[in-house]
Amino acid sequence: MKENQTIDELVNEFEKHLLTLQRSRFTIRQYWQTWKPLKLFMAAHNIEYYNQSVGQQFIKSRLGDYDYNMLNQMQKRLVNVVDALYVFQSTGQIFFGTAPLRRNPPKILTGEIGLAMQDYINYKSATFTLSKSTINNHLNALHGLLVFLNDKKVGNLNQVKEAPLLSFIKSLNPETLSVNHSKLGIIRGFLSYLHTEQILGKDYSKVILRTNCKQQPRLPSFFSPEEVSLIVNAVDRANATGKRDYAMVLLAAKFGMRVSDIARLKFENINWDKGTIEFIQFKTGKAITFPLLSEVGNAIIDYLKYARPVCDQPCCFVQHIYPYKTITADDVAGRIGLHIRRSGIPLEGRRKGAHALRHSFATHLLANKIPLPVISEVLGHSQTASTMFYLRVDETQLKQCALDVPMVMSGFYGQKGGFNS
Repeated sequence: MKENQTIDELVNEFEKHLLTLQRSRFTIRQYWQTWKPLKLFMAAHNIEYYNQSVGQQFIKSRLGDYDYNMLNQMQKRLVNVVDALYVFQSTGQIFFGTAPLRRNPPKILTGEIGLAMQDYINYKSATFTLSKSTINNHLNALHGLLVFLNDKKVGNLNQVKEAPLLSFIKSLNPETLSVNHSKLGIIRGFLSYLHTEQILGKDYSKVILRTNCKQQPRLPSFFSPEEVSLIVNAVDRANATGKRDYAMVLLAAKFGMRVSDIARLKFENINWDKGTIEFIQFKTGKAITFPLLSEVGNAIIDYLKYARPVCDQPCCFVQHIYPYKTITADDVAGRIGLHIRRSGIPLEGRRKGAHALRHSFATHLLANKIPLPVISEVLGHSQTASTMFYLRVDETQLKQCALDVPMVMSGFYGQKGGFNS
């Protein structure tokens, strides 16, 4: 760590390092929007040298007492830029986004109860091949229970009784019904596991009553074929990022690919000889194959030959700033969402994200009377029930299900005190 370093010395070194990372002048100007008021703050308080304490004083002068997780995007950026200065001063490294000292600590299951919880997660994961997101859901639910039990001084398995469990249920937010439903289902499974494995002599899963939380999902937003064309054509292919974005938009529009799969698409997934795109879906772990349409293939070739930075990344799409890391799913979603907004199509009351292109793809298949099992296969759904979500927006075929209203007999209107047939 460099001691007795003035703010001018620090930000100048920081800026030089940004330039070596090939960050744009626009990005550097964004840093200066925070550095300038920080310099004025230090001058006003006659502070000569910068350190972490000075940065925290400056943040407090702008935000007061704050909870980082409750800040808006602009406020978080202010905190992140100030944090990045201290991290750079201490380590010589630049962290983009949330600095390590602000990141949520990992959830660790400790103690006798925590170890039993981890054993349960390991058992479920091995038995049912749980996805990473499902494992995280289990970890979050059980960690929440563990923290609550620890606060209630319940540290051993033999102390897990009805009273603390009922108290935990009461502590849940009554407005988050679906979250509670999922969380309690996981905890119920854990308690049943403890009884089945003879860790507990009593089955406390029965304390947690089963709930029915069936909610009608929101109707999927979708675009007409004409609107999809406007979105595709809204991408400016005259520059490198435009060539990349155009290929990504086509993958979402023509195949309904999820952003997670677009981000992870590797060179080995494209079989140019067979004319196919073959990969394992990130969400479901299911293999899927698409025909490599000429429009999509040409867009990918155009990007790879004339726009993709030279780097060793195995994935097709990369970030266009040094060190050219693989693009993330959030990056893909953000870029596609940007072009949807730039297309000029009406968006009021509609979802504006990349997943709307997947919805549109499924809806257009339905409109062309493609059988539901085929659509499920194309979308890579594990169950046909998942695809039925899209049936509710197919007005043409829904009208075919309408029943004629029977005529009302004339005697109905003349009845007095009763119906006379």
